[in-house]
Amino acid sequence: MKKSLVSLGLVTTLFGTLLAGCSADKGTEVSSSPKASQDTAASAKPDDKSPIKITWFVDQESYKKNWDPINNLLDKKITEDTGVSIEFTSGNDDKLSALIASGDIPDMITVDKWVPQRGVLEKSGLVAPLDELIKKYDPSFNVAKSMQNWFRNADGHFYGYANYFWAKESFKPGDTIYSNQGLYARKDIMDQLGIKPEDFSTKEGLVTALRKVKDSKTKYNGFDVIPAYFESWIIANFFGSPREDAQGNLVDRERTPESLEAYQFLNRLYREGLLPEDSQTLNQTQLTEKVNNGAVFALTNKGIKSDALYAKDPKAIFVSVGPVLGDKGKQPVIDPVPASGWTMTMVSNKAKNQDRIIKLMHYLSSDEMSLNVTYGPKGITWDYDANGKVKLSDEFIKARSEDAAKTKLKYGNSTLDWLINYVPVQHTLPMNGEQEAEKTKANIYFSKYTYDMLAFESIAPLGGTEEAGINAKREEVRVKTRAKMILAKAPEDVEKLYKEGIEQEEKLGSQKLVEYQNKKFQEAKKALGVQFVWPTNIKK
Repeated sequence: MKKSLVSLGLVTTLFGTLLAGCSADKGTEVSSSPKASQDTAASAKPDDKSPIKITWFVDQESYKKNWDPINNLLDKKITEDTGVSIEFTSGNDDKLSALIASGDIPDMITVDKWVPQRGVLEKSGLVAPLDELIKKYDPSFNVAKSMQNWFRNADGHFYGYANYFWAKESFKPGDTIYSNQGLYARKDIMDQLGIKPEDFSTKEGLVTALRKVKDSKTKYNGFDVIPAYFESWIIANFFGSPREDAQGNLVDRERTPESLEAYQFLNRLYREGLLPEDSQTLNQTQLTEKVNNGAVFALTNKGIKSDALYAKDPKAIFVSVGPVLGDKGKQPVIDPVPASGWTMTMVSNKAKNQDRIIKLMHYLSSDEMSLNVTYGPKGITWDYDANGKVKLSDEFIKARSEDAAKTKLKYGNSTLDWLINYVPVQHTLPMNGEQEAEKTKANIYFSKYTYDMLAFESIAPLGGTEEAGINAKREEVRVKTRAKMILAKAPEDVEKLYKEGIEQEEKLGSQKLVEYQNKKFQEAKKALGVQFVWPTNIKK
């Protein structure tokens, strides 16, 4: 857990109710056709291009970026189009809290949308209401009404722009929100061992496929290929673990028959040598290293990037398979990426160039700039094909396959996504280049199993509250219990450990947390104007 220098009492007092002004109001329709994207990008370019430097703090300790308009082609384009150079600094929540305590924050500030410091910033007067700045300096900047309403403060204003916010008013018929959850396997090894994608659709088929990998003693680059690294909650989602009951109440999906079934299945994989013991201890960085060494056959988390592996061997590509069904044959329902985005970017109340900053935000969040931020500058790294989809340039594909890190430094792709709108990116995903094509196919393939998760994104208790303390302790119990269940020596031990975990949680006061979360869930649904949100309930 992140620490904060702001006292928990202050955080709790100032954070307020973030959904106070939330409603289902719809904003102006935003077209995402290539022509409209180009028009949006052109209209967003500021008239004043005189050179200025703005300061921008990002609450992500791992984010390191030096503005380089000489060698970085995206930085060059942004500075040429706007006249703006950016001095980035970054840090953890402690540094953010110290900035807040000093009363002197940079011109722009990006924070995780769920951190208590966001509420402190909004209540303290350190950041300016974004709606007022837009009205004053750039009325043509049309921020989606759904974003404004979801993040509207109790004072009636909204204060920040959320990246990766899925504005429903910009959706086309058939649009869904993509997911980082799925089931993926190495195509080259599948072909080598005669394994088919549909083999992963049943438990027995999946076990048989993994056994083939184990029994073949497949090696890659000197590494023994491990059959699987699976996350329990994703398998439970494949089995149809619900989050809302027939009466519309919140369900703790960790405590459903489908979740128990998932633990029993993963325990079987472990006992049969198909899931390693370190699946319960490796962090994402360590697992990514294994994947890029070619030592992993199948996994469930698309967030584990295999770009370095593909760069060394274009045949070593992960493809979508399954998903595996549970014993009841229920429809899989997997979590999409957060519909309300990841971070919020705000403007200091003391910033000298608020007019230029607002126009910069308009420019960076435009449809075409969202594509530039994703791939690099249009005309160099990509362009539209005849169908209005992105076509990556051969130059860019070649450079990225040779050295992905060096490519980012040169073209600027995926280095400035704090204001990105992913909806136009989703509408124009490229299909040229095998790796890009498979990523696009994965988005499409697993998006049919996603749902609208927005109402579930406001149930986490605020830091400093009794419920937050219970939640933290409950999660500690769950992490330990999950590992014990999956690594149990006998199948009958799994259910015993499962029940013991429930008893421990009850002693911690978990019922109070459940009631709190259900209350927040009902408030969110009321604000959204819906009675049910779970797919099977909606169909009824």
